Amino acid sequence: MNWDAVAAVGEILGALAVFITLLYLARQVRQSNRQNLLSSFQHTYDSINQFLESTLMSEQVADVVVRGRESYEALPEADRLQFDHFHLVILNIVESHLFQVERTAGALEQEYREWAVENMGAVVKAYFSIPWTRTCWSQAEAFFEPKIREFVRARLGPGGDGPTAPERPETV
Repeated sequence: MNWDAVAAVGEILGALAVFITLLYLARQVRQSNRQNLLSSFQHTYDSINQFLESTLMSEQVADVVVRGRESYEALPEADRLQFDHFHLVILNIVESHLFQVERTAGALEQEYREWAVENMGAVVKAYFSIPWTRTCWSQAEAFFEPKIREFVRARLGPGGDGPTAPERPETV
């Protein structure tokens, strides 16, 4: 065997080593991306759970929400603010989760994406189909991107599940 043949074999082995290294790196990048995706969703679920837990632990917040659902107009101004912010947090969580699902569509399985969208739709219906909360949504929807507005409107329907509350004066 001459030196040219040895050099050719060396080049082939070198190319093979580069190819194997690239395959390994591609696999590592995919795993890293998947882990980042899972961490991102875990952060969202942690936020949801933290919000729910803080609500459960506060009788005062629960009382404001219950009274606000019965009659927003009867709430003192400070309680109205708390009622509004409670529902804005829910909308922010929905928006964040749907944004993640949309932006990571290629990395998620179709079944999970459909479930996530259905789940957030159920959250919207549960919290915003009550007349006063529907009014809260109608006053807050301008703060959300058009896709989220369409998503919420589609889940609530044109007239909702009951009569809407009368218009309330704008507050700052």
